[in-house]
Amino acid sequence: MASKEIESFRLRFEYELDRLVDTIADMDEAAANWKPSAPGANSILVLVTHALASAEDNVVRRAAGKTVVRDRDAEFAATGGTSHLIARANEVRGRIADALAGLEGRLDEEREATFGKWPARWTVRDSLLHAVSHTAEHAGHAQLTRDLYKARRGST
Repeated sequence: MASKEIESFRLRFEYELDRLVDTIADMDEAAANWKPSAPGANSILVLVTHALASAEDNVVRRAAGKTVVRDRDAEFAATGGTSHLIARANEVRGRIADALAGLEGRLDEEREATFGKWPARWTVRDSLLHAVSHTAEHAGHAQLTRDLYKARRGST
């Protein structure tokens, strides 16, 4: 049985992954690839693709020490439809759940810091906290981008 802390992380990842999937539900390709005309803005497709890959990398590779194959540059060049992202979200969900199960009792183990100049010791718990907050941040970006697209088109 998972500790309350591991279960809390699992539930939070479930919630954030659901937010990402809900954001792209029934979205056509034009909406998925549209991006605001602001410097550095990304499409919803890019945001969801990156959020999924980043969550997997931070939890499965950084925290749990398992192999993750990732091409970060390709995440930011993604175009096309979103139908594959539901399967991808389910794959990431499963890999995160498996990784979390293996981290029971190991949350205080040291890991390489995600941030180069982090001033303190970095632990598995820090990797998980970073992964949750990073995923939530991009879920919010994706929702805002969706809402801006809808407003631009005059729909709600």
